[in-house]
Amino acid sequence: VRSTLHYVNHGGAEFVVYRATPADVDSGVRVGDQTYPGYPASGAGIPGDEATRVAFFGLLHDQDLNTPISVYARDPAGNEATTALEHRAFPKSFARSRIAIDDRFVQRVVPAIAATTPDMALSTAPEDLVASFVRVNGDLRRQNAETISGYAAQTSPEMRWRGAFQALGNASVEAGFADNRTYFYQGEEIDRQVHLGFDLAVTQRIPILAANTGVVLHAADLGIYGNCVIIDHGLGVQSLYAHLSSIDVQAGDRVEKGQVLGRSGMTGLAGGDHLHFTMLVNGHPVNPVEWWDPKWIQDRVLRKIAEAGGSGV
Repeated sequence: VRSTLHYVNHGGAEFVVYRATPADVDSGVRVGDQTYPGYPASGAGIPGDEATRVAFFGLLHDQDLNTPISVYARDPAGNEATTALEHRAFPKSFARSRIAIDDRFVQRVVPAIAATTPDMALSTAPEDLVASFVRVNGDLRRQNAETISGYAAQTSPEMRWRGAFQALGNASVEAGFADNRTYFYQGEEIDRQVHLGFDLAVTQRIPILAANTGVVLHAADLGIYGNCVIIDHGLGVQSLYAHLSSIDVQAGDRVEKGQVLGRSGMTGLAGGDHLHFTMLVNGHPVNPVEWWDPKWIQDRVLRKIAEAGGSGV
């Protein structure tokens, strides 16, 4: 490991610079049972030998604060070397919310989602709407998470973004990251789920801007997320924008920071017009607050690139 001072928040992300030889060996970071691949350091603007690698990784919201973190290298024969990554993990508190579900809500969202997910065979009979909502909130949520995770394989080996990510301006926060939600219908608990993003609201159908430079991987309906855009920023880092009323980009488009992606809305499993935004590292949701913070970007990422001889891209 070449970089120093690895500080990771619970639910957050970190960055490491390391060397693994031979240069073509499979390597990366392992956090408990989760693996994060490494990429050639040249993709982050670090010159030098091909054995130098970089990797983003996360300490997920549902992992223990003391989960072991190590850097690994593995050859085609399955031989593996590991070294513990010296780090400090910091606890973060996550909110708990009670969400009341009423007939008006399920009458609006369930038939619309049923129409875009025929394989789920959701019943839209009035007496089945609440049960269908529970299936959407659980089963479809998990399916959508697998789809989102699958986009990690399409990431670029180059760091496409520059500086801190741009948050939705003048927005009120309606829900935060890793909000543990309990859902009630007519006073009775019907489900529990974890909300893995930020819900940000301003006014209806406001322009939604790309948080940073990248390439669009997904620009279409995505189950509970409704009209959704996913952008790849390289090195396993991606951003997600959900519940849009309209989409102005398509898969394969290169977008610049601040470019309009579409407009906010209430498609999918949204209670009102807002943007659901999250950051992803190798397909795993991590806390967006860090990525909005220029100081975090400088300390956690750009400093390490510079200390390894890079320009910080």
